[in-house]
Amino acid sequence: MAIMIPPSFDKATTSDAEETLYFKLQNELEDDWTVIHSLAYLEDRGRFRREGECDFLVLHPRYGMLVIEAKSGSPNYDGKQKLWTYDDGHTLTDPYAQAQRAMHLLQGQLRDKRTIWADSGLAFGYAAAFPDARQVLGNLPPGFALDLLLLDGDLENIQKWVIRALASNGDALSEEVPGALESALDVLSPSFNLTPALRPVIAQAHREFVRLSGEQADLRSNLVYQRRMIVHGGAGTGKTMLLSAVARQEADAGKKVLVLCFNRALAAELTANLPGISVFTFHDLCLEILRATEQPLPDSTAPDYWDVLLPDAALAAVEKYKIRYREIMVDEGQDFQTEWWLLVEALLDTEQDNGWLIFCDEQQNLFERRSGLPFTEPQWTLAANRRNTAQIAAYVRQVVDLPPAPEGIRLPDGPEPTIHRVSSPAEERQAVQKVLHELVHEQGLVPEDIVILDPHVLARSSYGDTQKLGKM
Repeated sequence: MAIMIPPSFDKATTSDAEETLYFKLQNELEDDWTVIHSLAYLEDRGRFRREGECDFLVLHPRYGMLVIEAKSGSPNYDGKQKLWTYDDGHTLTDPYAQAQRAMHLLQGQLRDKRTIWADSGLAFGYAAAFPDARQVLGNLPPGFALDLLLLDGDLENIQKWVIRALASNGDALSEEVPGALESALDVLSPSFNLTPALRPVIAQAHREFVRLSGEQADLRSNLVYQRRMIVHGGAGTGKTMLLSAVARQEADAGKKVLVLCFNRALAAELTANLPGISVFTFHDLCLEILRATEQPLPDSTAPDYWDVLLPDAALAAVEKYKIRYREIMVDEGQDFQTEWWLLVEALLDTEQDNGWLIFCDEQQNLFERRSGLPFTEPQWTLAANRRNTAQIAAYVRQVVDLPPAPEGIRLPDGPEPTIHRVSSPAEERQAVQKVLHELVHEQGLVPEDIVILDPHVLARSSYGDTQKLGKM
């Protein structure tokens, strides 16, 4: 497995081609390869600098350096106009020219800044990758070369393709050049330190939280082959974030998607994050079915209205409900009663290949419902907590006397927790007010980004009779 820089794929990247290539390079190249993804650089041009970016820079201490520019879809090239376009008319920058420019600039920086690289004799080259394209129809112009063009079929043996692309620019050395790779990384991916302020530390931790972990990325890949899946995960393991990512992916592919949950607050959040996708709580879905089919509502004052009467009425009416879904995704599956799944399954489009994804956390079964799931296999477990920084997780484990976190679970770095011991509500308010003053006036945080957690409801807490703390 190749060394990846950064070690996890940045989901802020919108290119499907880059995502495909990232995981192929990571998993298929051997461990003596290093791959830098999305390497930004500055190009000096007279008085001004020009920004540039290299999609992938592949390095090896014997084969050399290959710059790869990745493009999604299957564009066309018009040699008379020297223009790359998609079928819908959108144009794109020449990937060969982009890769060639990056190659010369980065090779020049390595040659100028590191003698060991300049004297190594390592090959360097560039290529373009179209992992969504199957074949080339027509003739390539003189400035292009087929061995510098990656297509879908090349993904099956991507290391062979990389070696072949580099071989067209120079022979591989008979043995590795000691220190050459390290010297290149010193220039291309150096490390430096600045005195940290709290606000950017928190922002960096937040960025780490929103990245999908490796196990989540593996699950997304697995869902291509498994049309039904039960996903278990505790609080903070990223279940809702992963559900949202998969729901958007399926909706973007043109599939009709239904997202269900139990809690109305969660439904509101999902609705805001998933525009254009049908999102309901289970009970709101029942009401929607009855409204759309013009069926009477059961007695809402009956004690079994929510658990039995409303679901049963919706199930009786669902045959008349016209809408069916290719993909159904359920969050908070532990809160669904066994009988409710009959209604959910009835909404699947049986005339097409459908998918059913259920996320559960048995530790959060607050209503202690009898929640037998509609199928038992396959199952997946998300183990890594994506909500707490490493320092907070370690402190909480120590307080509640839990063993250290298992090896391999990587959490974002953050500030060390600070402990203030108080003996009265007044002292607590005073201590919190002091911390708030520091966070807002010295560290530059905004009050809207700060939450005060308390083990009691507001009326019974130390802040029940307090409208505000200090000037906050």
